[in-house]
Amino acid sequence: MRKRFYKELWSLRFAKMLQLEEQSVLDYEALLEESRRRFKAHPIIPHLEKLILDERRHARLVQELLRILERQPDTGS
Repeated sequence: MRKRFYKELWSLRFAKMLQLEEQSVLDYEALLEESRRRFKAHPIIPHLEKLILDERRHARLVQELLRILERQPDTGS
């Protein structure tokens, strides 16, 4: 497979990964908000907060992978 096709393939994979990580942040934030509203000091709250931080970190890592991929030449075989 040509290098540009690999680059396109990885770009699609990373874009999907980024979309999933960002959606996870939104989902966990909604759960956190609901948990805080309904339960005040429920033991799940710190876990949700950590999950949100982790998902944001994952999103930043995928963004960095996309930047690295962008810098790669896409010519050749």
